[in-house]
Amino acid sequence: MKQMKYYIKILALLVAIFLPGCTSPRHYDFSLKNTLAIFMLNNEKDNYFCIPVQYMGDYQLGNFDFNSGFILIGDYEILLKRDGVNISVFLNETADEDGNSDSGFTLIYLEEKGEITISKMNEPLAPKHETADKMNHYYIFIERFLDKDEVKKITSEYEKGNVFSRMCIEYDLVIDNEPQLGSGMMDDFELYDGVSIDPALFPPNLNFFKAKYLKE
Repeated sequence: MKQMKYYIKILALLVAIFLPGCTSPRHYDFSLKNTLAIFMLNNEKDNYFCIPVQYMGDYQLGNFDFNSGFILIGDYEILLKRDGVNISVFLNETADEDGNSDSGFTLIYLEEKGEITISKMNEPLAPKHETADKMNHYYIFIERFLDKDEVKKITSEYEKGNVFSRMCIEYDLVIDNEPQLGSGMMDDFELYDGVSIDPALFPPNLNFFKAKYLKE
């Protein structure tokens, strides 16, 4: 009888050691459904949101000031503050109306969590009247990286069925030396486990986004 109790204790100890490894939380590959205004990405190390903002025309953007915003996943709100996001601005001076060009994009502005390291938005551009079929195509990427606790809260919302979501950003611009205060963007979407839309179906103006973030 004592020997049987000994075996039972050993078995209980083995179960206590190995059972946690068998009950690890489910892994999700989240994406965002019904939107092309915001993306949830993973670079194999970090989870993050990316909001691509585009401007295209014969004008020049002289400044971009991010003010505030939020991403609401179900009932969980993620605040977007200037000292908590990364902002990069790229420019292509020879784009057509679809955003296609023979040349590439140049990084002209970089701000990481409120610290500006590159600022060339005011540098002179080639006059567009000499190339009437070409435009200035600006890509502004706003990135918000997530910590583990934030990812857990997003996962919790999904598991509760709270998939309806929303995002909003507010910023100020300078276009051809004219301040454009109170600009912004808002969109609704759904949290989704899996690939929500085939990147091959993206419109042509998202080609640079795909090349930079989706490696396609």
